[in-house]
Amino acid sequence: MMRILHVADVHLGASYSSFGAHAAERSEAVLRAFRGLPEVAQEHGVHAVVVAGDLFDVPRPEERIAAEAREVFRRMLEVVPHVFLVPGNHDPVVIPGPYGDLPAAAHVFTAPTPSEPVHVETEAGPLTVYGFAFDFAHDPDPLGGLRRSEVEGVHVALVHGAVRDAPHWSGGDSLRLTRDQLGGFGVDYIALGDYHRFRPPEEFANDGSVPACYAGSFAAVDHTEAGPRGVVLAEVAAGTVPKVRLLPADVAPVQALPDVDVSTCADDLEVVERIAERVAVGALPVVTLAGQTEFAIDPERVEAGLLARFPFARVRDRTRYYDSKRLAELTERDDVVGHLARLGLTRIRDAADDDEIGLRERALRKALRAMGVS
Repeated sequence: MMRILHVADVHLGASYSSFGAHAAERSEAVLRAFRGLPEVAQEHGVHAVVVAGDLFDVPRPEERIAAEAREVFRRMLEVVPHVFLVPGNHDPVVIPGPYGDLPAAAHVFTAPTPSEPVHVETEAGPLTVYGFAFDFAHDPDPLGGLRRSEVEGVHVALVHGAVRDAPHWSGGDSLRLTRDQLGGFGVDYIALGDYHRFRPPEEFANDGSVPACYAGSFAAVDHTEAGPRGVVLAEVAAGTVPKVRLLPADVAPVQALPDVDVSTCADDLEVVERIAERVAVGALPVVTLAGQTEFAIDPERVEAGLLARFPFARVRDRTRYYDSKRLAELTERDDVVGHLARLGLTRIRDAADDDEIGLRERALRKALRAMGVS
């Protein structure tokens, strides 16, 4: 059984702007985890490493980032002599560019269409790898040339692209793939990059006829990428369904906490406690508050309370708060606040459904808070 370390979408040099004040710290955390990849490969005794595109976030990263990549692959080749890379849509091949400066023993596929595959002998037997650097301007449909050779052993296709008719399909500037195309390659493993969530082969075909896998992003590039991230350890043998396992990267994951019911909380501080007790150790919470409260929640205050405990937090308020007595008092005022309260109350009464009622209540509450009315 051949063990392959499948890496994709590291996005070295990304801004991580979605993480706000935590962006610089996260960038360093990703670099630290990336430096540990040779040790991960050695620990799991892998026979080959494949990188399925978007190693870098831009075609020409700053020199410090390029140097980090060179050093990691220099050390990687001391552990695993067979390393293969394809560029992605974020880091297409440019001259000069960071892929050209990687150690010569690392094979980078730079041709825009599949040409001759690379054959190597590993400790687990023969390995044939197919890859190309997609260039829409050169050939918008380059996959016609990807055909399995007659060489014995394990055959792996290394592709950066988006699979059509799958939940993540959005088009864009990536290579467009179909499941039928993937199944027609005739290879034993298809190492995919581009989509940022881990997707094992069974998500492509239950019968194993499409041996494809998305490794997902190495670490969350923005706060919407919740859940575990890392690299894939694939065990591949000729003619069998590959076995894959996600090895989490040593970077704090984003934990999405949708619909945390805070109905029974008495104040913002209790809301912070309710959330904090649900956050996994080392995770960064992204929270959606729900329920109908007895007080007007201040989501900014809740988020500040979480930021005092976690390096990053994001709060979305979808609670309901409707104090009819208080609103009635405000509508009696002969000033801007009174006008706002009357207008908001009318809009709430005219709402079409519960979702719209909640949205309009939150809008009125926010407007009143901005005017200093609690």
